[in-house]
Amino acid sequence: TILFCTISNTSKHSKRRQPSRIVPQPTPPPTMESLAQAVTTAIQTSNYSSLSTIFSPDPTTTPPSSETWHSLGQGERRQLSSHFIQTSTASPTFYPQAFHSPQIMTVISTTLAHLPPAVEGAADSVLRQRIFDFQVNEREDYATAAKFLSGMRMEDREESSVYYMDAIDRCDVFVKVAECYLEEELTVEAEGAVTK
Repeated sequence: TILFCTISNTSKHSKRRQPSRIVPQPTPPPTMESLAQAVTTAIQTSNYSSLSTIFSPDPTTTPPSSETWHSLGQGERRQLSSHFIQTSTASPTFYPQAFHSPQIMTVISTTLAHLPPAVEGAADSVLRQRIFDFQVNEREDYATAAKFLSGMRMEDREESSVYYMDAIDRCDVFVKVAECYLEEELTVEAEGAVTK
């Protein structure tokens, strides 16, 4: 009887036990190394949507679980942009096919706007020249071609700079830009290029 009373007292006053729930742990933000590896893999496999997600210009348009560069600081974003440009221009298979993708053209524009002071081998200038050639020869989109080529970094003072170009080569760039703008009847932009 005593045992019965003890059990019944315990069961009377005990709270109902809630089933245990597994609380998912938040995913740690991606690191520079993991994003650089993801960029390399995406370039090797021509995974345009993955690159578009990583370099999304707007953090509100990507799913919260996505690996994007928005978790990185400004310096690391510049490094990742440089990594994308170097790796993509070094790939024998990524371009020119990727130029047909609007997603990749957005990624290129985004990364070109977030570069460190210098990219090894002036890979950004190499990429701008390739885009220029593609837009002129394949698309006949002269305004876009001029826009990309006019953004080319050209150094005229320090011969040791990866961006050094002598006066003749710089002049050649500005003439090409002006010709493209004239092709689209954008005379003000063409005059600006000629003045430079």
